[in-house]
Amino acid sequence: MELRARNTCRLPVDYHRRTTIDLKRNRGFNLWVQGTAGAVAVLAIALGIRLELPAAATWGPLATTVLTILAGLCYLAAHELTHGLVLRWRTGVKPTYAVKFPFVTTGSPAYLNPGTTTFVALAPSLLWGAILLTALLLVPAELRLTLYILVVLNFAGSSGDYVEAAVALRQPPESLIRDDGKEIGIYRPRESDPATD
Repeated sequence: MELRARNTCRLPVDYHRRTTIDLKRNRGFNLWVQGTAGAVAVLAIALGIRLELPAAATWGPLATTVLTILAGLCYLAAHELTHGLVLRWRTGVKPTYAVKFPFVTTGSPAYLNPGTTTFVALAPSLLWGAILLTALLLVPAELRLTLYILVVLNFAGSSGDYVEAAVALRQPPESLIRDDGKEIGIYRPRESDPATD
């Protein structure tokens, strides 16, 4: 019976790096991220058209655009802060944050099991998705377009998180995963992975 790995700050001595995914250079990973973002955005735009969201607010295009951009920047910060708070809660380790236009990333030196990695990856999308969808139902009509854009940004912009969660869920339970914001390292015990020895 295989045991689930425990989250840790230090890689156990019997573990070795099985795979590395460079978040900037890995073409396959980035194609999955871009494809997922594109698919979610297309579905969201189609749904927005179907729902007949107001195309303009009573404030005028400039005020609406400025409000939407500011709200988007606040959302990005809140999304990454949510990753960081969940990481800190699950590991006790202070996360790192970086801005690499057009991306904002959260990283950690901790090694997480696949379940925790999935939880950390999906928490912001699920939490902010619920908050934004609820707000969308409650705000005045002139704010709906801005809020809907934030909903789309939440779900389409979380595509990297979805792909990371999918990668984590494909790993055996004894695996450890480290996402430092630049690359994802997947580690396994040597005896569980004889093909790489």
